[in-house]
Amino acid sequence: MISAHQRALASIDRLLPQYRELLQRLVRIPSPVGCEGDAQALVATHMQHLGLDVRSFDIDPAALRHLPGFNQTARDYTARPCVVGVAKGSGGGRSLLLNAHIDTVPVEAPETWSHAPFTGAIEDDCLYGRGACDDKAGVVECLLVAHAIKDAGLELAGDLTIASVVEDESSGNGTLATIEHGYTADGVIIVDGTWPERFIVSHMGQVTFEIQIDGVPGHATAAGPNPVFAISVVVQALQTLVADCNAACKAPWADKTAPYFVNVGMVHGGVWPGSVPARCIVAGQFGFAPPDTCDTVEAGIRDAISRVMSQPAWPAGAVVDVRFAGLETEPHIGVPANPIVQLLARTISERHQATLRESVISGHCDLRHYASAAHGGTTAACLYGPGGGRNVHGTDEYFELAHLSVVAGNIACVALDWCGIAHDR
Repeated sequence: MISAHQRALASIDRLLPQYRELLQRLVRIPSPVGCEGDAQALVATHMQHLGLDVRSFDIDPAALRHLPGFNQTARDYTARPCVVGVAKGSGGGRSLLLNAHIDTVPVEAPETWSHAPFTGAIEDDCLYGRGACDDKAGVVECLLVAHAIKDAGLELAGDLTIASVVEDESSGNGTLATIEHGYTADGVIIVDGTWPERFIVSHMGQVTFEIQIDGVPGHATAAGPNPVFAISVVVQALQTLVADCNAACKAPWADKTAPYFVNVGMVHGGVWPGSVPARCIVAGQFGFAPPDTCDTVEAGIRDAISRVMSQPAWPAGAVVDVRFAGLETEPHIGVPANPIVQLLARTISERHQATLRESVISGHCDLRHYASAAHGGTTAACLYGPGGGRNVHGTDEYFELAHLSVVAGNIACVALDWCGIAHDR
């Protein structure tokens, strides 16, 4: 007799062409942070076709402001919903939630891509496009798991919830909003960030900074001060701070002996080449390891910038305002041997004769919200999938399509074992 696992895996193979096409369609819909509505509409429609109990809701900052982990942003949340679909179990089993994010980072210099970033071109079984790997493949795999279990004629004892969220890349407020709406579970897999034989339960802290330098606008021949001349001094101060923090770091972050980093991601200012700018802004992210916190790091950045204003290279009269807006997340250290990871490891060992290994990242993710949720929180959680690819956030991002069925198959087997099978129709 064919086992439930074999039937679910056979359904994945049968459904695979449909889900390769769905990934292409999603990649063809641009969904940078702030513009996720059209892509989420496609996800919601697909969930409805699967017979899931579907709910879409916009983030309400006022409802989240009191929660740990909320990040205030200036963005409008109208028509940028989180979308959640639930396959209700018959009862008596453990619940499982699969989370993936639909938002992407913006595209810079699309003319440098070998395949235009929103065509979903496929070459050598790799699908190219912004968000193909991070994380639309994850969204598609979550949907494929739910579809395959239903297609195989299997009913779970525990609930299976699929959450397609916004703002993973910037604030984490999307996942926080789904939790506030009551969507938690006994176990959580965030399908994002790893290859098929890796998992993540821990991440470093990060803060987003914005340093505004004010000068005195005027003609190109005016005395200024010109705030642009201060940019290099500010960047050097941040790099020195990182070097000092790494030198003082007494414990490595996994295999990273110098875990602190700074990225200057945006520099802008001025309106005319023949004018001294009124101001310029330097914005970026600062990554840090324990025992530092957002508060200690922010104080360190303020102090570093304050000290450079007394250096000879500083344009006399230029004024600085240091702000922290958007992402502020503390380091999160999860439990590598938690029950979901153990089940995933067993599945990968049995299916692929391979060992699941931990990957500790310097980036950030939404795991922290599930661990700290006041109601329904769980440490039985990890990041796993969507699989291999390259150039995430960069030129020619792509996803290895061969991993679509591998990752979905592993997660489907975990879902059957974790939730339990109520009926085999």
